[in-house]
This record gives sequence, C-alpha cells and structure tokens, in this order.
Amino acid sequence: MRTSTPSFSDLIKNPIATIIILLAISLSFLFLPPKLSNRIKMTCVVPMRPLQWATCFCSNSANNFLDKVLSAWRDAHVKKQLEEQISQFKNKIIEQQDTVYKLQSKLYTLSKFQAENKSKTKPIPADIIGYDSLTFRKSITVNAGSKHGVKPNDIVVSNNALVGKVVLVSGGSSVVQLITDPASRIPGRVLQTREQVIIEGNATGFCQLKYVPRWAKLKKGDDIISSDIGGFYPPSLPIATVMETEIKGGDLFQSVKVLPKVNISKIEQVLVIIN
Repeated sequence: MRTSTPSFSDLIKNPIATIIILLAISLSFLFLPPKLSNRIKMTCVVPMRPLQWATCFCSNSANNFLDKVLSAWRDAHVKKQLEEQISQFKNKIIEQQDTVYKLQSKLYTLSKFQAENKSKTKPIPADIIGYDSLTFRKSITVNAGSKHGVKPNDIVVSNNALVGKVVLVSGGSSVVQLITDPASRIPGRVLQTREQVIIEGNATGFCQLKYVPRWAKLKKGDDIISSDIGGFYPPSLPIATVMETEIKGGDLFQSVKVLPKVNISKIEQVLVIIN
C-alpha cells in the first residue's frame, strides 16, 4: 500500500512542522561557508526591509497615538480635579457670604429695635430653626432658651414688627406662637383712627380684627399697632395692615381682614424681648 508524501502546503498548515522546518533552516546557516551564508542572509533580509520599516512605522505611530491618548486622559483628569476644587471654593464662598448676611441681618434688626425703642430691656437675637408642621397651628422654634434668659410670654419681633410670643421654653430653644395662630389674641389699635381692636389669628397667613364697630372708619392700608392695655404687650409695635373691610346686614361689628407686617416665610432671625 502506497503512502502519499505530505505536500509543502500541508506542512505549512501544521504549526509544529512549520516550527521544525524554520529551526532546521536556521541551524543550517551555521554550517554554510561565510560567503554563501551572507548571500543567503542578504537574499532573505533585503526583501523584508520594507516590511520591517512598515512595522517600525506602525509601532511608532501606535506609540505616538498611545502617548496622545494618555496625555489627553491626564489633561482631562487634571481638569476634572481643578473643576472640583473650584466648585469647593465657590461653595465655601457662598457659605461665608450667607454667614455674613445673617450676621448683618441680626445687627441691623438689633440696631433698628434699639433705635426705635427706648426700653432698657436687652433683646436676644435668635435664629429660626423649625416650623410647626400642623396646619391648624402656627408656631416656630428658635435657638434661644432658658439658658439665654428667655421665659414664657416673652415677646418676639422682627424688623421691629410683632411676630408672636414665647409659649414653651427649654434649655437651648423656645417655641413661639405666631400672631396668625387661631389661639392668638392681641390687644391693638388702629393707628389712623385710634380704634381699640383685638387681632385674632386664623391659620391662613392673614389675621382678622374682632369687635370693630360698624361705624368705625377703617379703610384699606390702615396700620394696626399693639396696645399696652393689660400691660402684656409693649405699645405701638407694628402688627398688620388692613386689607379688606365688610359690613353685613345689621351686624354690630364689621369684618376686617389684615395682613401681618412680618412674612414669616421670608425671615431667618428674630429678636426675643425679655419682659
């Protein structure tokens, strides 16, 4: 039985055979005469030079490309770090500006109160730190308490206008009942007509005046101030502004809607007046 001799293409397809052939050719160069060996080397090497140059060119291009990619990545990384540092600095500046604003606001409020009131009582500045979440009550919590000298029934103002009174005190904080609380009753006076009134809260952001005679000449824009009747509130503190008046049928009293001078949603600090 005849066996077929493997062809050169079959050998090339076999990796082990290919390696053996190349190794044999390489070893054969060691036993050839120098001149013949050099000729063979030149014959093999010279045609390969374009491929070597192309390989070197591709290698250099790849290295340059990788260098550019790495450089761009480093630049992007540095840029990101710088942007983060700038953002941190901006946030710190904003925090400092906010602190300065609060201090200036406290100083202005305190100076204004002392300039407009000749009371010897020293008011205590306080920050608003909480709001009552119940819709039918209106109160705030401030960061001044018994250790600061605050007591129940102390009066609380902002920009020299009445905010409410202290109803609950702990060591470092107090709860302030706002004038808009439905349970709030404050003796007052209409600045323009001198009519005595009672300011009552209604939990809507507005207040109403109670017991205003139907013949009282109130109009929109009149000012309501505190009265010292009963000796509880200091006199002449601005409280609210008349918004609407209405007289119904044969009622003895007219209905008057007033807007508090202080918008509690827009203030951050108050003054507690120690009685």
